[in-house]
Amino acid sequence: MVAVLGESAKAKREKDEQKAEGGKGKKKAGKKDAAEGDATALMTGQITVLGKPELDFFLAEARALAKEAGAVDKIEEGRKKRFTKDWGRNLDGLKRAAGLDAALFGRMVTSDKLVRADAAVHVAHAFTVHGEHAETDYFAAIDDLLKGGDEPEQLGSGHIGTSELTSGLFYGYTVVDVAQLVSNLEGCDAKSWIKADRKLAADVVASLVHLVATVSPGAKLGSTAPYAYAHLTLVEAGGSQPRTLANAFLKPVADRPDLLGNAYEALVSYAKDVDGVFGLANRRALAAIGPKDVLGSLGKPGSLADVAKFAATAVLEHA
Repeated sequence: MVAVLGESAKAKREKDEQKAEGGKGKKKAGKKDAAEGDATALMTGQITVLGKPELDFFLAEARALAKEAGAVDKIEEGRKKRFTKDWGRNLDGLKRAAGLDAALFGRMVTSDKLVRADAAVHVAHAFTVHGEHAETDYFAAIDDLLKGGDEPEQLGSGHIGTSELTSGLFYGYTVVDVAQLVSNLEGCDAKSWIKADRKLAADVVASLVHLVATVSPGAKLGSTAPYAYAHLTLVEAGGSQPRTLANAFLKPVADRPDLLGNAYEALVSYAKDVDGVFGLANRRALAAIGPKDVLGSLGKPGSLADVAKFAATAVLEHA
């Protein structure tokens, strides 16, 4: 869940007016104004990702405050008694409740009232392994009801335009910091992740493998239907520094006679060079379609389910 907390336009306008007037003419704050001022103080211009447990926590606190106060005119007095500095420390325990989105991709806030969460998943921008070729698509919207001119059945164009379309074979790269993911999900210190329960983290990583391989984000879905599955899904697991294989495509691969085969050959060649220089400190699993025989040195291809299971097992075995 994403909650957008922003300063209201009215509060900002009043604040700007007070600054312009140097604080002159400010009316004496009554109970209503005090309540509005307190609410304004809690506003923030940041986009803050909140998990359901966090929202449930704040809702429970608000209900408890209302019950303890017993009346509207006693809310302010009850707030001062309940929300002390010691109460603020309770927010430190909300790191585990940041929600799955924040546990995976982090949560950045500058206020010490909201707990930050470092991203456990790092995603690189995908790029084509070959040169880009654009195709111009000409389209027109015809006004079928337009009649006039010398010919009684004359039709007119309501809109004409062009759109550049491209299609390509992309290389994408994703890193999962398992220690950070376990820390975000279980609320433990990242250095103590091995001692924590890693079952949920393993399930999340397995699901992530499936999503990366099968979900293709894209715009203009209605006119392009960009629902392609990955040709190759390669997972490396280990305790060494992650390494991308993107440099395999510093030189764009040729699209003839076989674009996919040429891409596989470039990837295998580069991975072999890297392994030869730095050594292979990781275990691999892969799933592939197309000319699998070219992938020989990378490993024996299996199914996507096998690769996801391999990734989950690596989390459980802290390989």
